[in-house]
Amino acid sequence: MQTFLALSQELQFGKPVKFGSQVNSNGEEINPIMSSDGKTLYFVRAFHPKNSGGQFAGSDIWVSNRNGRGQWLASSNKLKKLNNRDNNSVIGISKDHSVIFLLNAYSKKTGISVSNKASSDWTEPQLISIPDINSRDFVGFYINPDQDVLLISMNDKSSIGQEDIYVSLKDSLNNWSSPLNIGSTVNTEGFEISPFLSQDKMRIYFSSDGHSGFGDADVYVSERLYESWTVWSKPKNLGKGINSEKFDSYFSIYGDSIAYFSSNRDSELADIYQVKVDKRKPEALTPKDEINYLSDEEIRKLSTRNFQNTITFNENSVELSFLHKEQLNNLVSTLIKNKDLRARLIVKSAKGQGELERFQSRLLAVLNYLKNAGVEGTRVTFGSDSDTESAGALREVVIIKLYR
Repeated sequence: MQTFLALSQELQFGKPVKFGSQVNSNGEEINPIMSSDGKTLYFVRAFHPKNSGGQFAGSDIWVSNRNGRGQWLASSNKLKKLNNRDNNSVIGISKDHSVIFLLNAYSKKTGISVSNKASSDWTEPQLISIPDINSRDFVGFYINPDQDVLLISMNDKSSIGQEDIYVSLKDSLNNWSSPLNIGSTVNTEGFEISPFLSQDKMRIYFSSDGHSGFGDADVYVSERLYESWTVWSKPKNLGKGINSEKFDSYFSIYGDSIAYFSSNRDSELADIYQVKVDKRKPEALTPKDEINYLSDEEIRKLSTRNFQNTITFNENSVELSFLHKEQLNNLVSTLIKNKDLRARLIVKSAKGQGELERFQSRLLAVLNYLKNAGVEGTRVTFGSDSDTESAGALREVVIIKLYR
């Protein structure tokens, strides 16, 4: 019995508490996002008569402030330049709360918008160009307080299913890269939406209906592996409490002590909830988190060819040889014949920067070959040497394990 890589920091949640009328209304409240000092909560309200365009126009940004006694005050949408008849939303806040990032509801151009704090008001939103955004369909964003990572949820030509999560990074010249699909471990044939990045940039929280859950959309967390933006741990469901049989989404967490999310578990339209968070040491994985890899004998019965599960590279090499491709062709044949099988690519944990880049390149070379040969991306996941007892002694290999 082998297990998935455990998250380095387990989180335990208290009982979610629904905000009162200072935040929630008869309309719909989604996308809560809080300033770094914990004093200002922005969120989106839809289907409300006091929105800028009325009840049936677009959604507005609303804001609630916390007073000195820790109480949230009645919310307001009196944000002169930020709300209009379109769909308005805050998608990120700088660390010092002097800059906010917004959905671009202010021009027809592709990208996001930014506004700066000027006295007690916000400046007119200005466009930030993001290349290759599919703005024709539903698209969501989150930008971190460091203002250098933009997570995007959209349905594009490279998407595995419906909306996938992509990442765009800002370079030293303040230019944003074209969105990169973060891969098939997180993205599925269903939808992945409302991404949120942890403060250390190592965990992503998101909602999906494509992973096994309690019903409708659930909230999951996944850890970034090998410092890569395309190699992630198997998503972990945040469990009952955070998730329900209804639509649970727009999760955000602050200082690993308080989290916010939206859910329609108690009504037709979504409301905003808050929940206390406690860190705890990683616990042993439960049987449902474990994975039963097929034995060599089971694989021989399923495979039409001689399946070899170890791709051995020459030292420092990252290129697939003719022999590698023959081995992978045997794997492709087995996967195509047995539609219920999945493949897990496992590599020894990297130490130095050189090993890190080499292992990333090897994993992606194998993954891309499989995808180009017709294997759906959702059937290939990534692991580490904790997934198998033998990988720890091997330094120049990618191990392929099959499971259902």
